[in-house]
Amino acid sequence: MHTTLITVDGLESEDCVHEITNVIHELPGINMVEVALATGTVSVEHSPLVCEADIRQVLEDEGYTLK
Repeated sequence: MHTTLITVDGLESEDCVHEITNVIHELPGINMVEVALATGTVSVEHSPLVCEADIRQVLEDEGYTLK
């Protein structure tokens, strides 16, 4: 398993947490998603079937700004 950390700008509520968690879980090979609302950090544990670029793309497609 691989772990990818991404910082998302402007997380405002638990709705954002749920949306991010759900959209990432739609990707293949996702084992775990943790979103820290206070820091804007998204931690994703995944198999080699998905890469960081794939995760970043789905978040950007949802309208999130990444750091």
